[in-house]
Order: sequence, then structure tokens, then C-alpha cells
Amino acid sequence: MNKGPMMTEIESIAGPLRELLKEREIIARCELLLRTYDIVGSAKLSDQERRELVEAVGERIAPGIFASIMSKEPIFSSLPIIDTYTQIDGRIFHFSHSKKYGKRDFKRAAERLHGSLPQLKIILQKCLMDRLIAFMEDAGYTLSAQSQQELTFRAEKRTAKAFAVTSVKSLDINNYTPETGIDYIVLVPSSETLQPFVQFFQENGQAAEDKGLNIWIMNLEKGTIDPFIGYTTDLDIYNQFTNPRLAEMVRSNWSRGCSQ
Repeated sequence: MNKGPMMTEIESIAGPLRELLKEREIIARCELLLRTYDIVGSAKLSDQERRELVEAVGERIAPGIFASIMSKEPIFSSLPIIDTYTQIDGRIFHFSHSKKYGKRDFKRAAERLHGSLPQLKIILQKCLMDRLIAFMEDAGYTLSAQSQQELTFRAEKRTAKAFAVTSVKSLDINNYTPETGIDYIVLVPSSETLQPFVQFFQENGQAAEDKGLNIWIMNLEKGTIDPFIGYTTDLDIYNQFTNPRLAEMVRSNWSRGCSQ
């Protein structure tokens, strides 16, 4: 088998990752994850290359590559090893234990992350939209309309409007007025702690459910989608969830916690 093209295309993923990790010796976990999605999404992989990557890291290539980096055994041997971490301003930052860093280095890393947030938000928005499209297509829906933050899907006898919001903290349920006969779905990304979701559920969970909203969570590190608030009556969608009973468990456990 001719390995030349394969190595060139894999380099289109490994190369940018290598440069990123060399440039950002101390890098926020969230930034590395999103940059990995962006790099993989920009790589022009042949069917053969994609098959080999799927065999190496699983169906969801970007989360699989990220997991390999976090496992300290990246599938690309040329990548710098980042094998320890710390928290700065509530965010996890990764770096190599073999290098000595001082307070100034960590402060600079936090400042660089802050400066990157606008670009990372754009990458995150695209990740959410792309995953929503793939998820709904796997459930038998066809994308019939698309704007920057809204997607419309159709299946036999069903219509769904889906929205992507880059943080549960910025999700305002008053921005959505579900129409009769149309499923309204809002996808938000997971976060490094549960606290934002607990707070949102306590403040808005019942109201969101009463409005008929389906709020889903994308676990970026796994590439999976699960229900957070609301219930789907579409078995094809239900079967796409990794943990379809998550919303039920959230409602049972967190509602009980609120009443105590």
C-alpha cells in the first residue's frame, strides 16, 4: 500500500497540532479541544485516510484524536507530550511536567486564552451546527433550511427547528416560541463543571419544559449528544442519544434536590 498520500494528509492534522502545542506550551483544555475540531474539519481526508483514522481513534475523529493526546499516547508520535495540568481562573490548562514554568508563564497562558475566546466561540458554533446536522441526518431528517444559528429539518410527518447556543449561561428561553407541530431543539456544549447546568435547571428547567423546548447537550470531548431538558417522541432521535434517559434523571435528581 502506498503510504505517501496518507502521510501527507495525516500531516495536515498532525502538523497544525504540533505547531499549536509548540507555540502554546501551556494550553487550555477547552482551546486544545476546539482547535483539534477545527484542524480535523479543515483537513481534506480521502476515504481511505478517514477509514484508517476511524480505525485508530473511533468514528468521531476529532474527539478521538483529542483523547489520544490526553492519554499521553497521541496517535501522532511527533506531537509534544502534555502530561500534567493545573487550574487557572477555573479553567484547566495542560503542559509538560518536564519543563519548569513560573507564575508569569501561567498568567501569559491565561491572557492568550482570553484573547482567543472570540475565535474559539466561532469554532464552537460551527462544531455545534455540524454535529446537529450529522445527528439529525442519522435520525432520518433532511436539512431544509440553514442560517447562522438556526437549522430546519424535515422527516416524514415531522419538522424540527434546531438552534446552537455556545454556552448554557447565555441560553435565554424567552428567545424561543415553539410553534404547534414543530419540535424546537436547542443544543448547548458541555462545560468543565456541572454548576452552570444545575443553575440553569433550577432557574429555567420547568419553564423550558412548559414551553415545549428540547434542550440537548453536546459532550465535546466525546462528540455525543444527550437530552438535558424535555422529551422527544421520535424514536429515531431517541435512538441516536448515547444516554437517552439523561433528561429524566436530571429532572428526578435535581428537582428533588431543589425541594429539599
